[in-house]
Amino acid sequence: MNVLVVSRLYPQPADPALGIFVEEEARELARLCKVKVVSPAPWSPPLKILPKWYDYSQLPIRETRKGIEVLRPRTLLLPRSLLFPLYGFFSYLTLRRWVPKIEEDFPIDLIHAHTAYPDGFAAVMLGRDLNLPTVVTLHGGDVTLYFQRYFGRKLGLWALANADRVIAVSNSLRRTAVEEFGAGDDKITVIPNGVDVTRFAPMPQSEARNKLRLRTETPTVLYVGAITTPKGIDYLLRAFKLLLSGSSEPVELVLLGDGDYEHRARLLASELDITDSVTFAGKRPNEEIPLWMNACDLLVLPSLTEGFGVVLVEAMACGKPLVATACGGPEDIVTPQTGILVPPADEAALAQALKDTLSDGTRFLPPVIRQRAVDNYAYDTIAPQILSLYEQAVQG
Repeated sequence: MNVLVVSRLYPQPADPALGIFVEEEARELARLCKVKVVSPAPWSPPLKILPKWYDYSQLPIRETRKGIEVLRPRTLLLPRSLLFPLYGFFSYLTLRRWVPKIEEDFPIDLIHAHTAYPDGFAAVMLGRDLNLPTVVTLHGGDVTLYFQRYFGRKLGLWALANADRVIAVSNSLRRTAVEEFGAGDDKITVIPNGVDVTRFAPMPQSEARNKLRLRTETPTVLYVGAITTPKGIDYLLRAFKLLLSGSSEPVELVLLGDGDYEHRARLLASELDITDSVTFAGKRPNEEIPLWMNACDLLVLPSLTEGFGVVLVEAMACGKPLVATACGGPEDIVTPQTGILVPPADEAALAQALKDTLSDGTRFLPPVIRQRAVDNYAYDTIAPQILSLYEQAVQG
C-alpha cells in the first residue's frame, strides 16, 4: 500500500522539533507500507530581514529524512493568516498540481492528513478528485483552536464528514469534536500518539545528568514544551513557589522550550523570588530529550488544554512519574500507578501534587510506569492499529 501523508507539521532544518510525532509515526508506518510525505510550506521571498519567512524560502523542495521522501511544495499564505479561510483551498491546489509528479513513481492508494484544517480539508478535496480514500487525524489544536474560527470550523467539519476514516489521538478530543462541534461519531477511532520506547528508555539518573553536564543532586521537576500561556506556565511557577515555601529541602524546576510567554515567565519567576531554583534551558535538540527525562525526578504538564500530551508518554517510557492537569488528553494517559492529575489553573493542587510525588519514593514504581508506556503507546502497538484503519478505508 502506498500512503501519501499530508502535514504542514513536519520537522525542518530551522525547526527540527516541529511535528516530530508525525515524522516518528510516518517512519514506523514505513515498516508496514510505503510512505511519502507532502508538507506544504508558505511561499516567501528570500529576505533575511524576515527570519521566519526567510527560513521557509530556504527549505528544500525535496529531501529524504530518515528514509522517507519529503516534498515541500510552496503554497500561498500571507503573514498573520490574512488568508487563513482560503489556506485549505490553496493547499489543495498545490497538492493537485503536484500529484502527477508524485504518481510517476508512487501510485497513491490512500491519503492520510494530519489536522482537520487546512491539511485535512485539502487532502479530502484531493481524494474526491482522484477517487482515493482519505484518513484525517485530529491532534488537538485543529479542534480546540481552529474550530473556534468560523471558516476553520466549517471547512474542518466538512473534511471530517467526507473523510473515509478519522483518528482522534484522545477520547477527550473525540468527545469535543462530536459533542461540541457535531462531528459524526461513527467514523472516529481513538488511536493515541506513539512513543519510540527504544529511544525513550530508562537509564541511571546520575548517568543522564553527567551526559548533560548537570552538577546537581537536587530533586528536579521537568517541563518540556512551548513556553506559552495555554501551557499554564504561570500556574506552574506559582505552584513551584508554594512548593519551595513549604519545603525545607531544595528543589529545582527546569523548563525546556521557548515561546512568546518566555519573557513574561522570567519576570514572574523574578517577582516570585524563585529564579535561583528555576532554569529556562531553552529549546533543546530532540536527541537530548530522553537524557533530560532520565535526569529529572518527575515530569509536569500544567496545560489549560491538551489534545494528547506526547511528553507524558515519553517520560513514562523512561519510568518517570507524572503530574498533569485534567485538561483533555492527559486524562487518557495518567493513572494512579503513573502519576497525579489535578484541575487546570489550580496552583495549590498542582503544588500539592508535586510535593506528594517527590516525597513518596515508593508510590510510583519506574518499572510499572515504563511497562504501561510499552503496553499502550509503543509503535509496535500503535502502527498496526493505523494500518488496520488504512485497510478498512481502502476496502470501504
